[in-house]
Amino acid sequence: MQAAVWLGRNGVRVGIPTRLLATRLGVRNTARPWPVLVLQVVIALVAIGGAVAYQCLQYLPGVRGVEMTESKLLYFLTAGMQLAHWCPVWRRDRRAVDLLGDRRLNRPRPSWRATLDGWYLASAAVTFAGGAALGITMFAATPYRTYAWSWLGLLVLGAVVSAVIVTGVVRRPVIAEDEPSAAVDAMLRRYDLAYGLPSLYALPVLTDLITTHRQPPGFAPWLIGYAVLVLALQIAGAFAARRRPHPPLPDGDYGVPLPAQAVPGWSPEGAR
Repeated sequence: MQAAVWLGRNGVRVGIPTRLLATRLGVRNTARPWPVLVLQVVIALVAIGGAVAYQCLQYLPGVRGVEMTESKLLYFLTAGMQLAHWCPVWRRDRRAVDLLGDRRLNRPRPSWRATLDGWYLASAAVTFAGGAALGITMFAATPYRTYAWSWLGLLVLGAVVSAVIVTGVVRRPVIAEDEPSAAVDAMLRRYDLAYGLPSLYALPVLTDLITTHRQPPGFAPWLIGYAVLVLALQIAGAFAARRRPHPPLPDGDYGVPLPAQAVPGWSPEGAR
């Protein structure tokens, strides 16, 4: 059903999608099968455990825990949330490749330039390179070195998670058996970049400005400006993507079509 809902939102009305589309699209909506929910809960618990382990760095010689950034839990939860949504998608896509076997279209994947637009790259650069520049400046120019390296470590975590997801999207082969499924694959390649949004990692550090004020004196305006700039780039990129014309899905075989006059309450299960 979730695959049919996704296709309906993109202009194709089917009752029972093809097996390939059902495999790929079934985990890309809000509803989750219980094995996926269990996996997501496990990843969330691992993320919380990672935050606790990161806090244990305060027991290293010369480190005072009260000087570490308070935003560590939010960073680990953000990373866990992204991985919890991405891992089921990645697993389903691998299953789809195995399902197709020799029937998979022999078509080169789009280049990374065709997949990643300038707004996305700018947002990633400001989030991680800009954040690293701020953190290194704090470390070199202030006595708040514990705060600086603890924040830099969290930015590295975010950069690794985002890179894993984005690389998975960019390097993913074309998973299709015909032109309709190839068009869906191209659309998913753009949509799936949202699982690894880098801009999310620019916001948690603002909790220090609201709660413990552990940031170095005089850096609050810089941190606010940093987060606002990243958020502005993300919003501008979203608006640009919405205004950019995207070709509709072509006619073809997406599965069993809906009846011409579907009655209220009709469902694929009832038609079987």
